[in-house]
Amino acid sequence: MQHTLTFTKDNKKYISKPFDFEAMCIINDAHNDDTKNGPLSICRDAVDYLFEGSEATQDVIDSMDISERSKMCITLWGYYVDALASKNG
Repeated sequence: MQHTLTFTKDNKKYISKPFDFEAMCIINDAHNDDTKNGPLSICRDAVDYLFEGSEATQDVIDSMDISERSKMCITLWGYYVDALASKNG
């Protein structure tokens, strides 16, 4: 199953590329960075990465409601934990 992120802004739905190994590495690197704490700071760059090359320009992503962006970070954190569990399981 491919995991993607979606959000709607100005009646337009944006869909990210699928969660992949690169997104996993971005989150893992941030998780191991002592200056970043919690899923919101750890997953922020991965959200940007997953929307690279999509119709959601960086301006659209940056203007996203903070609660929407937070939900996406929490969702990505879940994908990351699931991937770790399946790898180690």
